[in-house]
Parts: sequence; structure tokens; C-alpha cells
Amino acid sequence: MPRRSLVKSFSSNYTGNDTGSIRDDGMELDTDLTGVDESANNNKENEEDEAWLFPNEHHRPEYYLEQLETFNEQEYAKEDYKDSSIRLINHMEDQWNQCWTYLKRNQYRAYVTVSVTTLYIFFDWLLGPHRGKGRRKRRGTKLASSLGTYWKVFRLVYERAAGVKLDGKINRSMHKVLRNLAKKHHLKKIGRDKACMYIEDLVRVLQTNLITTEKRYSHGRYRIQAQLYLQLGGFTANRPQALLGLCYRHIKVTLLRDPEGGPHRVLLEFTFEFTKEFLGIKDMNTFPLPENMYDETLLFSPHVFLLGLLFCNRAFAAYNLTSPEDLSRLSIPQGRNELSLGLDPTLDDIPVFRKAVRTLHGWEISPNEPFPYSTLLPWLRTLGEVTGFAQVTRPYSLRYAGGKAFNENGNVSEAMQNLMIGHASIATFLKHYLSRRITVDTQAVMRGIRPQAALMRAACTMSRSIDRRRPRRLTQDQSASVNDDPSVRFLLDRREELKLTIPNATKHPKYKALASRISQERQRRRRALLKDIKERWEFEQPVRDIEQQLAGLQTKDDPELVHEVMLPAQGELTVSVLSEPEITIEEEMDRRNRAIRAVTLYCGVEEGGMNPIGRRSRTPVPPVKSQLGYEEEAFEAAKVSVFKEKRPKVCFLCLGNEGLPLAQRIRPFGTPGDLSKHFGRKHFKHIKSGKGLDCNLCKVPLSDKKHLQRHAQDIHGTVFPRQSYDRC
Repeated sequence: MPRRSLVKSFSSNYTGNDTGSIRDDGMELDTDLTGVDESANNNKENEEDEAWLFPNEHHRPEYYLEQLETFNEQEYAKEDYKDSSIRLINHMEDQWNQCWTYLKRNQYRAYVTVSVTTLYIFFDWLLGPHRGKGRRKRRGTKLASSLGTYWKVFRLVYERAAGVKLDGKINRSMHKVLRNLAKKHHLKKIGRDKACMYIEDLVRVLQTNLITTEKRYSHGRYRIQAQLYLQLGGFTANRPQALLGLCYRHIKVTLLRDPEGGPHRVLLEFTFEFTKEFLGIKDMNTFPLPENMYDETLLFSPHVFLLGLLFCNRAFAAYNLTSPEDLSRLSIPQGRNELSLGLDPTLDDIPVFRKAVRTLHGWEISPNEPFPYSTLLPWLRTLGEVTGFAQVTRPYSLRYAGGKAFNENGNVSEAMQNLMIGHASIATFLKHYLSRRITVDTQAVMRGIRPQAALMRAACTMSRSIDRRRPRRLTQDQSASVNDDPSVRFLLDRREELKLTIPNATKHPKYKALASRISQERQRRRRALLKDIKERWEFEQPVRDIEQQLAGLQTKDDPELVHEVMLPAQGELTVSVLSEPEITIEEEMDRRNRAIRAVTLYCGVEEGGMNPIGRRSRTPVPPVKSQLGYEEEAFEAAKVSVFKEKRPKVCFLCLGNEGLPLAQRIRPFGTPGDLSKHFGRKHFKHIKSGKGLDCNLCKVPLSDKKHLQRHAQDIHGTVFPRQSYDRC
């Protein structure tokens, strides 16, 4: 009997006339009907057609009927905003209600009463000097563009509450209202400077992040993550949240054959999933980044830093691919053009950028917690300040510069630019991303002469303003001077009165609340003082430099980024990444492998956090030849000190933490009491459970907090502080 070719089952209501073939989606499927039992075939088809009537293996009909009854359609009728946007809308709604409660006109809280008059009163009140939650002093509004943002957010509040958009006539009238209010409250019309971090600026920030000892991270992996973020942000111009949301499933590593006959290259492909989805789910963009051989510097190599992270996490699916040397031994078989280096599927949902958490022994990288954007912001700001930039360095500075580079490159079309940046049209880039600073030599264009392209480029970079003398923090005397401010002095006098009138005043709620207010007011005054010092320095320092030069005096500068002796691992990382290209391919591969190994090693180092310049050690550094012997002697002396009968000044937990630099492990405190405070604040406070407690010096496990407390006092002489940390 002839065999019947396989065909798709179609519903019985198909009315096609072609009995020899069925056409579906452009494919012709032939069926030989000779010799087939038609009745048996019809019965089988009827069973297949009625199969959907039976309950499936996942949900019975009652499951869907229950959803039909309980479905909340209103929840899906709302606009789909991000949580940050919803918080902004809710805040504006609270301000609207607070305004009319303060004015004792609650009838105007209803949105049906909205008019130009009520809107004028509301925004006039909003711009006025009033306090926020907890009677905290508000920073106030300085820019007219902020007022425009308030108006846009209020329209969303109105639309959410009323279900319709605000009347067009009111909307047009508000343009004049906003202009008058901006003039009345002396709001500045200048917008925020969209400073672009061009490649000349990026290389300086990357180098600063790599070698500086002024900026200390809690964990070494943080420095590597900052380096990788800056590289990917500069090369892809992606949004910060899209970069921070990168997981291992979004990364594809491939060994690719060079079509020009060179050595095989490592190709990294990044697929960015977490982008804006306000207008619906977007297709994910994939950015391929090929490896550059004989590159002048490895500062720009995401391959070195990402591969270092992957080897640190043992992320490759092949169990024996554990080092860069293993990678160099791989080849592509003849007849193929690639060798896929797959990652472990168990890491698919693990973020590449992860946060560090405090533990008993110090800092550790969380196995699955993503790195927060709120931590990235001060990082980049600090790196920009240490580099010496006058402009504030922001994550979006990379996106602005990347978008501008794509826009000016002749190989990138407008459609490709919109695809890479994630914009629906070029208008978004022109309105919100393109800097208002003209980068064209208009004089040369008008005169028909050769443009001074290099000079114009230098005039528009952030590196133009580099001056490491620029003040970044207050001195001790300047910080103490805020106590002479009348507002701080008034609060200090009130605190002294409480001490005299209330017995045991330091434990009284009023005293604690007043102490908190004093701390907040001091911090507020310090910020204002530092801002004033920076503004005066920008004007006065160039004047002093001019006067000194004309007087024949030499100006002093502080070009050093390294203010302390580097950690050995950081020194090795710096040397390997800043190494020059080699001559042969074998030497160049070895150069890359050394850098990857240094990155992998540094991912396990605990830096220990910020280490201000003013507190750096004055202890002379021993000669290089005696460095190893000196370290061994210092470590042994510290070990002996934590086992003596008298109270020690060295922390036995820090001493046993091999991830810390030796200087921090053996550091003695001023008094045993200072050690007790350190023990409570840095170690005991961060114990969340008894799991994983142990003493690395004694090699003994500890069952719980009380066991740790007894062990610290009985064996190492470390007395637990009086303050209780059980609530932490």
C-alpha cells in the first residue's frame, strides 16, 4: 500500500477545492489518497477535532471561569508606567492634596474644580518655601525646566484621576502661567548641561578607576564591574538600567575565525533585554564586540574584564575551561567558522553586575542580588572628581556621547542609530540627547577655510577642564566651622539645656531627636559650604595662577592619582592592563592572558572601603627586598597579640580574613575599647544567622552569635561592646 505523506491536521471547516494538495503559508503539501480507508480516517480526524473539548493536563475549565469572574479590567486600563514614574505621580498627587489642606479649601481637591486659577495657586505654593515629610527642609526648585516637569507630571495625575486628558484651553493658558511663575520665583532658564564623555574622557576615567588609591571600593570585584560598565556604556550607548540588568543568559562567547587569515578572535555578543517598554515589548538588540589584537591599551577591552569575571565564576559550561591558557589552546575545526563557548545554564538568571553584602568576616559578593543604580551614581561622580573634571560625571554622559558618535559617523544610518539607542524616531535624540554646545567650527565654514577639527574637539571634551587641585572635600577646620553657624549654634544650645534639665538626658527621646536634627543641619551646612568653596575656587584659582605666572612664580599642581601604596593585586592588574602590545602573536596572547588572570585574581580581593587621603599612614614603606620578611614578621606578631591574656588591639576576625589586604588585617586600634566598637559595628552587626560562622585563626565553627561572643572574649580577649547590636 502506498505510504501517506505527513500533513498538518486542519479544522473540518476547510472549504478548499484543490483535492490533490493543500496550500498553507506558501507551502504545498501533497497527499496521496489512494488505498486509504476513508471511514477509519474520518473517525480519527473527528477524534482529533474534538480533543480540545477534554480538560488539558494543566488547568480545568473552572480555572479559566474563575478568572472570567474575578478579572479586574481597570488594572489593565491604566497606563503602564515604571515604578519610578508611579512614585513621581503619587508624590505630585500628595502635593496637590497637601496644598488645599494647608489652605483649608478641601473642596478644590476634587479634579473637576481644576482651573487656571487653582493651578496657578497650586504651583505658586509648590515653588514656595515649605517643608516636606517629617518637617524636613526642602531643597527648593532652582530651574524653570523643573517647573515644566512638575506640570507634565500633574497632567498625568489629572488623567489618572479623571480618566480624560486636561482641557486643551487650560493647557494652552498654562504656558503663560508657567513663564510668569518662573519669573516670580527667579528660576534659571538654563537646563542641565548634557556633558558628553567622549573617548578622550573615557580613557582618563578608565585609567583613574584602575590605578587610583583615593577611591576605594568595598570589594575588588566592584572595581572590575565599574570598568566593565564604563566600557559597555561607551561602546553600546545603552541605558544604565539595561546595562545593570545584564544576566549571563544575555551573553554569548564565541571563538570566531578571522576571514582575513589572522588568529582566531573572541567575539562577545550582548543582548540587552531590560529597556523601556512603555509603548509595548521591544525586540532585544544584540551588540557584537570582536576582540582587537595588538590594541594600544587593554583599558578599552571588555574581553579582558568580562572573561576575567567569567573565569572567576567558573561560568563556562565546559568543566575544564577554567583559565585563559585553556582558551588559548582552543582551535576551530576545518570546515567551520566558529566555536561556541557556552556558559553554564544554571547561571542564566544571575546578574553580571552584583552587589556586595556585609558578612561576619567583611564583604562578599552576593550570589544573585543585582547591583543598584543608586550606588552607581556616586561612583561615577567620584571618579569624575578624582580625574579632575569640572562637569558632573553621570551614567548618561556615556549615552549622550555614544549617540553623538553614532549620529556623526557616516557608516551608521538614521534607522540603525534609532535601533541601537532604542528611539522611535530621530526627534527624541535631537530634543533630549544632543548637546546644546555647537561642535562645528562655524568660523571655518563661513570663511571657506580648513576647520580646526582637533582644536574644536578639545574645546568640547570634559578633559578640557581637568585640574586635580579642584576641591573635592572639606578640610577638618572647614568641617568644624559649621558649628559656628547660627542655626547649628541654636540647636547645640538647646541640647545643652536638655542635659541640664533632664536626668540621664542622652537616653531621652527628645535628646535623641535633637541630636538627629543637629547632625542633619551640620550635614546641610557642610554641603552648602563645599558648594560655595567650589564656586569661588573656579573663579579665584585662575586669577591666582595668572598673577603667579606674571610675577615669575611657578604654579604647583598635584598630578598624582596614587596617594598610597597599591595593593599587590591592584599593582599587578594595573601593570598587565596598561602593558604595551607585543610583536608576535604568541606574546600578544600571553599579554591578554596575563591581564585576564589579574582581573580574575582581583575579583577575590577585599579592598575594605574608602580610605581618605587625610588619614593615610605615615609609616615608611620597607625596601622591596625585605618586604616579604617584614610582612611575615608583622603577621606573626599580630597573631600572637590576639591570643594574649590582656585585651588586644588587633581584630582576630580581620586578621583571619585572607581576602583583606595585609595592612588592614594587622592594623591595631588605638585602644581595646576602639577594637570592641569595631567588632560590634563591622562584624557582629552584620550577622543575619548562625550559618557559616567560624574563626579562621582557630579553625573552629561557631554555632550562633552567643558562641561567637564567648569565643571572642575567652580565647582572643575581645570584649563585646555595651551597645546591643541584636536588632541589626
